[in-house]
Amino acid sequence: MRKQNKLFTLLAAVCVAALLGGCTYESGPKEFASTNFNTTPDASPEGLTESPREWLETALEKGRTDPEAQKYWYKGHVKNQILARSVTSMFNGAVINDKGYNVDARIAAQPYQYYRIDGKHYIRANEYWMTARDEPLAFDVLAGFEDWLPFMDQAVQIEDDKVYGTETATFQLKMTGAEWLEKSQSPLFEPLRQQLGDRPDLEYILRESTIKTTFWIGKEDRLIHQYETWIILPLPEAGTLDQQVFFQLYKYDDPGIEIKDPEEVEKYLLY
Repeated sequence: MRKQNKLFTLLAAVCVAALLGGCTYESGPKEFASTNFNTTPDASPEGLTESPREWLETALEKGRTDPEAQKYWYKGHVKNQILARSVTSMFNGAVINDKGYNVDARIAAQPYQYYRIDGKHYIRANEYWMTARDEPLAFDVLAGFEDWLPFMDQAVQIEDDKVYGTETATFQLKMTGAEWLEKSQSPLFEPLRQQLGDRPDLEYILRESTIKTTFWIGKEDRLIHQYETWIILPLPEAGTLDQQVFFQLYKYDDPGIEIKDPEEVEKYLLY
């Protein structure tokens, strides 16, 4: 049982970090849980002259350099489900690149606020502000997107969509966990790489897992407005782990976005 718990903890941690681990295996094909958007287009989308990879590369570059893309609101959730047990963490905040961000979060039903500015990190729980020694979660909602670029050559364009009124070109890719691990440069996967070879159970899980990622990129502004990743892992003696990571980015360059000066938080610090 201890070995199984360690396996689940390792795999679950890797899944959550990827913005980015019994009885018997569940038999039959693994399928994605239903979503609240259509991923089977009724009609062929308008053909694009650039590849899905070029669209994502442009979106990431504009997100770094476009003066009108340096601040935005975001909201989303991370949902984990094993059999009938489901845990959802909610996030709602604002970002000013190269300055900081804030977020209202609810993780496992526990509400708290998180605030970063100029390298300083503070967390608020139970009405008290405290200095965060380490970041409890990576709240940079665009962190790690470059890690998807090696896979974008296998992405397909699906039906155009709208996100808060913005027309988007939509791209989707699917792969196994084994393919993800083979091509990914993310250090998050290093613990898994070190165990492969001696762990046939890990090889089975990676081979039989399914990852589906979808990007909604503005057709005019070429910025990311929404993304979703579904991960389904078979867990020996525990059925499957089904995880959804879903975020929306909106109101780019909203003049109403402000990040408090550190002094406004520090005067309320408990420690």
